[in-house]
Amino acid sequence: MNHKSLIYDIIDLFVNFYDGEKSEKLESFLYDLSKREHICKNYSATSKVIYSLDPENLEKLEIFCGINSNDSISSFNFEGYLDSMRLNEKDKDNLQHFERHIVLSCLQRQYIDDITKDVSTEVDNAKSKVTRIYSEFVGILGVFTALSFALMGSVQVFSNILNNINNPTIGNIGYVLIVGGIYLILIYLVIMTLFIGMGKVFNKDSKYQFDKCFTGCIISVSGVLIAFGLVFVCFG
Repeated sequence: MNHKSLIYDIIDLFVNFYDGEKSEKLESFLYDLSKREHICKNYSATSKVIYSLDPENLEKLEIFCGINSNDSISSFNFEGYLDSMRLNEKDKDNLQHFERHIVLSCLQRQYIDDITKDVSTEVDNAKSKVTRIYSEFVGILGVFTALSFALMGSVQVFSNILNNINNPTIGNIGYVLIVGGIYLILIYLVIMTLFIGMGKVFNKDSKYQFDKCFTGCIISVSGVLIAFGLVFVCFG
């Protein structure tokens, strides 16, 4: 069995220390481990095992080592436990090295996890901003594209009307004025609808308010055009 597998078994025993059956094996296991300097001081293998632990087992290991506290579980006093064991200085030093490196690896794992969470949060925020900017860009582009088509369509309508008037008369001019008045109201409604849509793109809860003065002017001008047009048609 390689060092990594042995260390994994040791860490698993520490993680499950508060399981009654495994806690009874701890002293004999530590005594055997103290004789294996090549395992106790294999720092790279210990780090790899701890870095691969899932969050739940990592938390249990930290509680065991006294890094984190838990109201229902007391942290394990590793140093005190070693003092209660009859070990020579070399064996005790081996276990102390192993315990210190476990603590160091746990702290490093915490630091890496914190950095990863911060980076993930920043990435999510950046992704959200990019998505919102993209949506706003598409919305604005769509609004002004539709507006351009609407304006070009109005120009085309008037061009067709004027082309059909070969011999201008009062009646023909009246029809042009009527169509112009109606079309002015329609194009205004189309434009306002597009701007309301654009406002929704920026803020879904926004409520666009029509400018009463400007809307009144549009309706008045349209009404005047239609009225004059009807007069010209009737009396032309």
